[in-house]
Amino acid sequence: MGVLAAAIAVAYGGGTWVAGSQIKSRYDSAFDELPKQTALVRVVERNYDRGFLGAVSTVTLEIGCAADAAAAAAPATAAKPAQPAEGEEAEADDEEQEAPADAKPAKPLRFTIRDTIHHGPLAGGSLAAATIDSELVLDAKTQADVKKLFGEAKPLTAHTKVAFGGGFTSDLAVAPVKLAEDGKGQLAWQGLQIRLDVNAARTAVRYDLTMPGLDFNDARTGLTLKMGKLTGKADMDSSAGWYLATGKSEGRLESLEFAAPKGLGPAGDGAAHKPLPTVLLQAIDLVGGASIKDGLYTSEGTVKGNGKIGATKIDKFELTSSARNIQAAGYKKLADAWMQSSAANGCGKGGSKASQAATKALLEQLAPDLKAMAKYAPEAGIDKMLVEIDGKRGELSYTAGMVGVTDEDLQSSGTALLLKRGVLKANARVPMKWLEKLAEAGAQSGQTPPPELVAGLVEQGEQNGFVKRDGDDVTGQVEFSAGSLKINGKPMGAMGQ
Repeated sequence: MGVLAAAIAVAYGGGTWVAGSQIKSRYDSAFDELPKQTALVRVVERNYDRGFLGAVSTVTLEIGCAADAAAAAAPATAAKPAQPAEGEEAEADDEEQEAPADAKPAKPLRFTIRDTIHHGPLAGGSLAAATIDSELVLDAKTQADVKKLFGEAKPLTAHTKVAFGGGFTSDLAVAPVKLAEDGKGQLAWQGLQIRLDVNAARTAVRYDLTMPGLDFNDARTGLTLKMGKLTGKADMDSSAGWYLATGKSEGRLESLEFAAPKGLGPAGDGAAHKPLPTVLLQAIDLVGGASIKDGLYTSEGTVKGNGKIGATKIDKFELTSSARNIQAAGYKKLADAWMQSSAANGCGKGGSKASQAATKALLEQLAPDLKAMAKYAPEAGIDKMLVEIDGKRGELSYTAGMVGVTDEDLQSSGTALLLKRGVLKANARVPMKWLEKLAEAGAQSGQTPPPELVAGLVEQGEQNGFVKRDGDDVTGQVEFSAGSLKINGKPMGAMGQ
């Protein structure tokens, strides 16, 4: 028995050591790759204290523009401009003017995450390569500020179970927030829970999200925002990169209510703020999907529901947008270059010559790849936007893209290419009754023509070819292709004939 127990102990110990080595290796790989993804995330400090049965990883991340990137784009203030020689005129060049010396870039956000790791094969009481408990590490001042929002609860926690094959499941929770000040208003957010399932290669992700709700009001302005329960889930594949993730996602928002009884923004000239009608959206469904076929990326998303605007009931609203024929390799190259550029992410002083020059150089570098994507006939737009009120339906749609681009066309400038091969199509349908209602509502402000003139204006627009009447609806079509513009099927130059 003693020999058997010793053998088991050795085997278990060996398994624990192997598990610990694998977890350490994955941590090293993940944090080495993180800064390569974007110029806005940096690993400031790392510490991995490994023991036999477990380890503690502490990492400090910085999000925002790096100090050296901001300094590189900042104008020099010590040197004074040279004075013009005698007889020469001083020239004022607006483009040479720098941003004020006291203009400073936003300070990056720093935070520290501590992971307490239990090595397998029996990790934290379960059969796994490891279990990991994560939390934010806060200094005394930040803790005091955080306590005002989260009370005694930890603001962010996560529990992760790592499988022997390398995949993992994480349960992440953000604690509820409650903030109230007499005479100012209150914020009550009921927190957030997410479960993530990730495969060993980090290329497949499934998630389930729940956010119970939010309630905000501003006592001074009377503005209120209420959001009901939000749920969502997705099954995504990022084998081609996170910018080109494919798969399906869906979500549901029970309700969203916004009210501004005293209006928004300054009234001006001492006038009172104009109250806005309360907007209530309900049973909002969100569905999205993306795929890659023959190297071309396609995505589509739909949001639909019902609600009210003031006293007007919206029986149904629906919006579907999409993008098609996007060359996946070209898009990934563009996205990677843009995310890794400090200038493209707004680092440094946006008005400085260095920042402008860096952004311009990046655009020039990416221009050939961007134009090359046009050969695949890319297009994007709103496939359908509709609203139904009192049995009447209004619709709008448009697509924009490129068609028939040749290698010869790619030698042209971007503007010439758009004019020659660009295509834009738009359609609209609006009930005549809605136009009359809008005119009636805006008559007092003088922002719309009197209701009795609406029919005449529509008739005049129809005579000139800008709109058409289709029963009780007013319709319009716009098409730009092959360098020419058509409205309702007629070339622009032939309008009114």
